[in-house]
Amino acid sequence: MSNSSNYEIPVSSTFTAYDCHCEGDVEKVVVAGLPELPKGTAFEKMKFFRKHHDDIRLFFLREPRGSMIQSVNFIVPTENPEAVAAFIIAEAEEYPEMSGGNTISVATTLLKAGMVPITGPVTRFKLEAPAGLIGIECDTSDGKVGAVRFINQPAFAYCLNKTIQLPGFGDLIVDVGYGGMTYAIVDARQFGFELLASEGRRLSDLGQEIKAAAAAQIPVSHPVNAELPGITQTMFVSPITQSDRGIESKNAVVVSPGRIDRCPCGTGTSARLAVMHAKGEIAEGEQFTHKSLIDSIFTGEILATTTVGSYSAVIPAVSGRTWITAKCSYILEQDDPYPAGYAISDTWPEMTSGHFSVTASSSA
Repeated sequence: MSNSSNYEIPVSSTFTAYDCHCEGDVEKVVVAGLPELPKGTAFEKMKFFRKHHDDIRLFFLREPRGSMIQSVNFIVPTENPEAVAAFIIAEAEEYPEMSGGNTISVATTLLKAGMVPITGPVTRFKLEAPAGLIGIECDTSDGKVGAVRFINQPAFAYCLNKTIQLPGFGDLIVDVGYGGMTYAIVDARQFGFELLASEGRRLSDLGQEIKAAAAAQIPVSHPVNAELPGITQTMFVSPITQSDRGIESKNAVVVSPGRIDRCPCGTGTSARLAVMHAKGEIAEGEQFTHKSLIDSIFTGEILATTTVGSYSAVIPAVSGRTWITAKCSYILEQDDPYPAGYAISDTWPEMTSGHFSVTASSSA
């Protein structure tokens, strides 16, 4: 069909983004079209974005353009001379200070899009997340982008073997660990779960209840940054086993408002490494294979030990892969009645309300 029309879509905003998945978890990386932000750290930019441009998060993550299972990353300039770029991470209900899967996707996208040059068999650079500088090591042998390894900010255990009261269940034993987000870590056997994909709905519902109970009964505050939230995630875990790959375990992380992380979760893996180290279950340099509900894999290890405030901590490194699924121009037509999308409780368990107008650059 020939296009002889001169009609142009009346567009108020255009964003350029790469759709991708990190070991199964659905993510977006927005590389153009974003509003200019004040200079500052990535954490300061995240706070400004959350206050003044949250409508853009809703634009990408709510229907009709997004879904509850997705997250989105906004690539922004960095003032840190050690970093090649900064990024803001946004999920369905919060702006995490760090996300391992999203970090892997950002690094992979920047390399595959040619925004960061490949420098040899291993390409190394740093990204600035709201949590701080994150070291990146990417397998770029033969000029192809493969697995990405990130060196996280310190992870630590807030408490071990803590008993909380879960309504309708009774006493529940949890560990609480920080790896860029704060997790209530629960042995799945306490509920008879085998951590199968078919258990996802029950895990999500129960995980939300555990999260609420743990956050109320175990209030925690990050010793360096008191602005960070307390417990916002539940991680169900299987027992640790030994294999020819080293230590292995499976997990299911419940992300608000009630969905399962499709990948093994990078900050969750970091928190798990810290908790395991505090329990004497893993040593520095020992390989840890973490599996998701769909059997995708992150590998992790402890590079060193340190302290964060009064807490003993570890420096974790986590590896995984991301695949690009699309390069998109997301547009907002001027008369679109849902500029910030909408949420319906059939798929958004804790539906929030309100519509906002997107404020962004008019071109990518």
